[in-house]
Amino acid sequence: MKFLILKEIKKLIEKGQINIKKNLGQHFLIDKNSRDKLLSFAELSKNDVVVEIGPGLGSLTEAIVNKVKEYYGFEIDEDFCRILNTNFSDCGNFHLIKKDFLQSDESFWNSFKGKVKVIGNTPYYLSSPIVFHILKFHKKIKLALLTVQKEVGEKFIGKPSSKNYGPISVLLYIYTDTKICYHLSKNVFYPKPKVESIVVKIVPLRKPRIKLDDEKRFYDFLPIIFSYRRKILTNVVKKVFNIDKEIIEKELKTIDISPQRRVEQLTPEQIYELFKIIKYLKGLK
Repeated sequence: MKFLILKEIKKLIEKGQINIKKNLGQHFLIDKNSRDKLLSFAELSKNDVVVEIGPGLGSLTEAIVNKVKEYYGFEIDEDFCRILNTNFSDCGNFHLIKKDFLQSDESFWNSFKGKVKVIGNTPYYLSSPIVFHILKFHKKIKLALLTVQKEVGEKFIGKPSSKNYGPISVLLYIYTDTKICYHLSKNVFYPKPKVESIVVKIVPLRKPRIKLDDEKRFYDFLPIIFSYRRKILTNVVKKVFNIDKEIIEKELKTIDISPQRRVEQLTPEQIYELFKIIKYLKGLK
């Protein structure tokens, strides 16, 4: 299959073969040079197994299938599935899964002997849920290369005291090395998106930077504590967890955290220490 340029995509629309659903964040990459530069950060080889999130019309797929050992694409749009099957079914390593990527489960990920690479031009309103899902299976993933909205990608690498710092910043710091690789112009997509786009590379670490003893509770704790990001720490703990200021102040001193600090100023390590203190004081096992 050749790379579909804008003229050919418009022809598919005119013939009624596809129906672009803007509400689902469907934007197609129409610049081959941008596509090739984007994929260069994945460092694909013949030994790789690749999972693509929402291949759409196959602009990335066309360059991936010829370079890798096995390809698995998650696509839910019936029109796109039909076109993808027509164009790639002759490729022995091509596997199309008519399912939402967010519904991929342990049986799917554990079916791979080694680690896989995840690539996707993600629907921007789903970028964060997709990253949380990737983190859930980080032990089976070698890298993830995602096109996301610029403002969202900047939250992935947010640092303490910055406006971009939040729960997803903390979790990506704990489990991965994450960086922004490449800025994409609006002009390389059709329809042209209203927002700027960037390519983010997420590489899971062999060992997390912080060993979490209670992952589920910590995951639930992060959005709660960050909803009071600019509030004084002791006031937040008193209000949210009903722990007296004097008690939490005493505990914070043992880990060298000023009670007057704000939530957004805490490092991921300090946030986890705070979590453990609250868990202990509340008698949670």
